[in-house]
Amino acid sequence: MRVELFADVLPALAALAARYPIVAVSNGNAHVGRVGLGEFFVGSVSASELGVAKPDPRIFHAGAQTAGVAPAEVLHVGDDAALDVLGALGAGMQTVWVNRQQHAWSHAEQPHHTVTNLQQLVTLML
Repeated sequence: MRVELFADVLPALAALAARYPIVAVSNGNAHVGRVGLGEFFVGSVSASELGVAKPDPRIFHAGAQTAGVAPAEVLHVGDDAALDVLGALGAGMQTVWVNRQQHAWSHAEQPHHTVTNLQQLVTLML
């Protein structure tokens, strides 16, 4: 499977994985190992394997369990306002919305942080 990455993905994953356990939580069928990113992740949780998808809190809790931390200790980073941000907030997590297209936020609950690229995320985290 070929996945085309934004230019900031590999440097950001390398910097963050050196400091934090990263877990992929996906509604899709992309497997981080098969797309060449496995070295940066301590694990992954997919909707197809778990039987529930984002925004269901159970998939986020499974991600936290995979990382070995409580949901409140997780910073969930995602680009979908409803599925990622609102889902993670509902699961009791901290959130970063990756808003590359600078869309307006249209929900009552707010993400903890918003970034337009992953270099901003690295700066925020390190």
